[in-house]
Amino acid sequence: MSGVREKLLTASDLATLCEVDLKTIHNWVDRGRIAHFRTPGRHLRFRAADVAEFLRAWGYAVPRELARASSRTVLVLGSKDTASHVTRALGDGLPVRHAAHPYDALVFAGADPADIYVVDLKEVARDIDADGLLEALHRASVEATFVVLSDEPSSVPTFATRVSRNDAQALKSLLTREVTRPLTREATREASAEVTAEGAAPAAAPEEIPRSVAASGGSR
Repeated sequence: MSGVREKLLTASDLATLCEVDLKTIHNWVDRGRIAHFRTPGRHLRFRAADVAEFLRAWGYAVPRELARASSRTVLVLGSKDTASHVTRALGDGLPVRHAAHPYDALVFAGADPADIYVVDLKEVARDIDADGLLEALHRASVEATFVVLSDEPSSVPTFATRVSRNDAQALKSLLTREVTRPLTREATREASAEVTAEGAAPAAAPEEIPRSVAASGGSR
């Protein structure tokens, strides 16, 4: 499957993995079955983490190479000390990427969106309008979690959570919870029920993924 190494899959990759046609993939996307985003050229892309969660939510095995590529990612925007602080808070949970400059963070967000963004407000404010940056990152990663490190009782966007820069325990608690947060089968079924209740019966519901995906144990 091309795209897994970069943690991004194309619609064709997903169709091959699920043994369905491209029309089915577009039906799932149109009905909000699976998280996705589009490139500037409007091509569909799926993060490996979202595909893995989709398969788990519907009771199918996740291919081994996809599981390895689907761990949640953290991007830290700030100084090296900030990155070290976040790394210590996470322990061995997962690797932390570091963006020293806001523009680097925007490039990362456009090429490979993170699941969690930790932004040192004091460091960012030296180079750019912090609110504008957070809004731009949020537009690129709508489903991501945003944590703002700040000792000042300044307001942050509604999609972000403020944590004191020196409160390592609060940061650890928040990040650990987000790293292990699952996409539940119940939540996915509720979303499916809402679509059906609106009278838009799916042409291809996720249950129609061939059982060979589950039976394969991830071998392709």
